[in-house]
Amino acid sequence: MRYSKQKNPGLLGFVSIFFLALELFAQGSIAGRITDAATKEALPGVNVQIEGTVIGASTNLQGKFTIRRVPVGTYIVKVSMIGYWAMRKTVLVTAGDTAYVDTTLIETPIEIDPVVVTAGKWQQDAADTPAAVEVMTAREILARNPLRIEDALETVTGVQILQENVTIRGSDGYTFGVGSRVLVMVDDVPVMNSDFGKVNWFMISPSDIDRVEVVRGAGSALYGSSAMGGVVNFFTRDAQPKSRTYVRALIGAYDDSPEPLWNLGLRAIDKQRVAKFNRQDFTHSRRIGKLGLRISGGRSISDGYVENGHYERYNLSGKVNYSLTNGSKITLFGNYMHDKSGIFTLWKNQGEALNVPRQERDKKQTQNGVTFFAKYTHPLSSKAVVDFRAYYNRFLLGTQGTDAGTFSPALGLGGSVQMQYIPKRRLSFIFGSDFKLDKVESTKALYGRRDAILVAPYFQSDLKLWQKLNITLSGRYDRYEIYSDTEAVFGEGRKYLHFSPKFGLNYHPVANTTLRASLANGFKFPIVAQLFLSFDGPGFTFRPNPDLKSEESWTYELGFRQKITSTWFVEVNGFLTHVDGLIELEVNAFTREVKFINIADVRIPGIEMVTNGRWWKNHLGLKANFIMMKPEDRIRRELLPYRQKFIAFIAPSVRFGNVELQLDYKYASAQETYSLSGANQLVPQKVVDIRILYSWKKQTAFIGINNFNNYAYTLRDQSIEEIRNIVAGYRAEF
Repeated sequence: MRYSKQKNPGLLGFVSIFFLALELFAQGSIAGRITDAATKEALPGVNVQIEGTVIGASTNLQGKFTIRRVPVGTYIVKVSMIGYWAMRKTVLVTAGDTAYVDTTLIETPIEIDPVVVTAGKWQQDAADTPAAVEVMTAREILARNPLRIEDALETVTGVQILQENVTIRGSDGYTFGVGSRVLVMVDDVPVMNSDFGKVNWFMISPSDIDRVEVVRGAGSALYGSSAMGGVVNFFTRDAQPKSRTYVRALIGAYDDSPEPLWNLGLRAIDKQRVAKFNRQDFTHSRRIGKLGLRISGGRSISDGYVENGHYERYNLSGKVNYSLTNGSKITLFGNYMHDKSGIFTLWKNQGEALNVPRQERDKKQTQNGVTFFAKYTHPLSSKAVVDFRAYYNRFLLGTQGTDAGTFSPALGLGGSVQMQYIPKRRLSFIFGSDFKLDKVESTKALYGRRDAILVAPYFQSDLKLWQKLNITLSGRYDRYEIYSDTEAVFGEGRKYLHFSPKFGLNYHPVANTTLRASLANGFKFPIVAQLFLSFDGPGFTFRPNPDLKSEESWTYELGFRQKITSTWFVEVNGFLTHVDGLIELEVNAFTREVKFINIADVRIPGIEMVTNGRWWKNHLGLKANFIMMKPEDRIRRELLPYRQKFIAFIAPSVRFGNVELQLDYKYASAQETYSLSGANQLVPQKVVDIRILYSWKKQTAFIGINNFNNYAYTLRDQSIEEIRNIVAGYRAEF
């Protein structure tokens, strides 16, 4: 007898069959064409989404799209694209027929109602989330011509950059780049390295970014330990139907410092010193049928404005998208970065603030990083979709800053599985789990060999009532275990468990007005370097603290957002964060020994305001924000180190024809508490940047002066921030 061989559909196949069985057998299609309202030209790459479902499409080179297998019924179709006002249209889908949506989009100079993903791990209007979210588009980022991508983040409300540390609402001080409370991601994938818990900023090229979403406040209920202070998510560009080549080049030079004695110190080392810098970026993308390809690279070289401030950096990245006939999508991303730089930790003395101590002269470090991730998205039906992600992150630090030993590459291997289910148009569920294996190794004198495993299931439900009220409930359970190393100085392992819930409300009493309220739990586990690192670094000696405990916070927040016109909004938020066991860096001012400790009782109350608008036919623009807060150690009754009470940013702009003049002003009040005794050089930050841009077709030439007033200030002990510099450049898209 002959038997036929049948394929086993597997778990995913059975799940797909189950959800498809829930659909009505009668189905139709939605198709259409999207054009620019002004030029009447087709718009490729427009996002078309059927609200209340997980299905959608993007327009092709002719601006056309088709969404097949849509169950019969009445739907609202949302048409959106960055740089244009979103449009909604009601359509009726009947069995066997095609409903047509032919419409135009109007270009907008500002993103008033952006669509975000990071706030709830699914695509939704920012105005419907209970979180404080700010979005920076590629146009905003490139208009500031940043030498480094982190420079652009300083325009976001409540964000401060302390060298490699990014802090939101005073969540972090200066920690030498160890153990950030702000999670940084690229395309929803964490890119923090496994041993020090910091991000390799140069892996992110400004020319690759489509948008940046910044969520302020505790994000642990969905993202875990590293998101206690907030989340920064960089979304890179996908290949569009029309091929795109982008190039950017800038060159600049630093001025002398405002203090003649400081300049003499540098001249004593190099009499002919002229500190220059330059950067070049390129990216090319194209789509071939269902296959999208993008490759990009960057190079940045600087002499630095201080001794040992030089660096040479390179990055190369690629992204591949492939759409399958069943609606599934595969995404692959890879990046390599290399950084060779000098080490400046502390100045020689206040009279020679641009020089390092003699024993630190010529010390340098190298950093090499490789990041790869794969993502598979599979729609189970019009109501359910499942995502699988896997990533690999390898980081190696090589430094002359210590004689104690060497580091091996820190490896992070992780992944996640997530499902979104929308049983009804006003009800949505997200549930999934994150997994990660950390493998870090160094000589025994540093921290030894440490493996760690994270397993973290999470969920979120969103319910909309009466078209005005959104209720959000989410939670995440983290289990993180660091395994022992019997040969290390501190050989024992550690295990941490935590459940983090969040509850949020979003209410629209009238059109264009939003009220928000949320209660969120945050937490942070200590990482390997905070627990076990013993390190003789430049100017400091790190000591381990194996007794370090995890920290926990509760954040209460109220928010108000008013859309005043189609190109102007105002937002006000108030928050109160209470932290038990805050992990903070303690410095012995006499021995220069540092270690991480727990601060028993910390409270951070604050209020922030944001406004962004353009007027007079896009000739005038203004982006402004400020935050007033008090990050306080309640036991000592003093401000936490490296935090400010007040931070403000204002950026007016004027545009006439092809010419635009931009001005940025950032102010931060002086820090009241610092780590080194006698280090009373901490003064307010008062920095003015000016730029002039000339644009024609898809090309822009620019010239600017950063720190126009050549103001000398510090944001941490004994380290001058960037002095005045002039920069010029050119960018073009073909």
